[in-house]
Amino acid sequence: MTRDELMSLRSKRLCALDYGMRRIGMAVCDEMHIVVSTRAVVENTPDVIDRLLQQFASDRTEVVIVGVPRHHDGRITPIIETIERFVTELRIHTSLPVFEADEAFSTKEARSIMVATGVKKKKRQTKGVKDQVAAAVILRDVIEEVRSISPRSL
Repeated sequence: MTRDELMSLRSKRLCALDYGMRRIGMAVCDEMHIVVSTRAVVENTPDVIDRLLQQFASDRTEVVIVGVPRHHDGRITPIIETIERFVTELRIHTSLPVFEADEAFSTKEARSIMVATGVKKKKRQTKGVKDQVAAAVILRDVIEEVRSISPRSL
């Protein structure tokens, strides 16, 4: 994300999405960017956009961030192409700003966080749990980037 895009996120209610072919993990935060909360995963079915829009309204979301697993060498993979089509479709159906954020390794980090915090193996294997945590990791990383921008350098 660009510096201006990051600056535009200040004091906004954010929603991060971890896109998957079967499920989409969601996490939201308050406008002060203090509390990050996961939401129930959304099954990736033909009506997924409508269900996401309902959730955005319910959470009073002001900005949507979609994780994209970018490669260091700039390579475009089939999943990146699929996510970019999803982002385009989402932008068509909502007036909310929709940004892309690098989410390389968010699922791997989600697994590590669950292990480190003592989440039992059975719970970690429950469908959708790692998708929720991965969305929270994406959101946490974006919030940290926003906080890292010094207001003095504006």
